[in-house]
Amino acid sequence: MEKHIEEPSNEQNTTGYFYLLGAVFGGLTGGYIQENFLGTVIGVIIGVVIAGFFVGTLLKGREHDR
Repeated sequence: MEKHIEEPSNEQNTTGYFYLLGAVFGGLTGGYIQENFLGTVIGVIIGVVIAGFFVGTLLKGREHDR
C-alpha cells in the first residue's frame, strides 16, 4: 500500500477570529449597557452565539472571499 504525503495547507483557519471578536465586542457592549459584570458575561455569551451563527450559516462555503 502506498503512503501518500499530504502537502501542508497554506489556508488559515480564520473562524477563531470571528468568535474572539464576537466575545470581545459582545462583552464590551453588554458591560457598557448594563454597567455591571453580569452584563459583560451575558454580552460575551450573546456575542459568541451570534459569531457562531455567522460562521455556521453566513460564512459557510465562502473560502475565496477570505
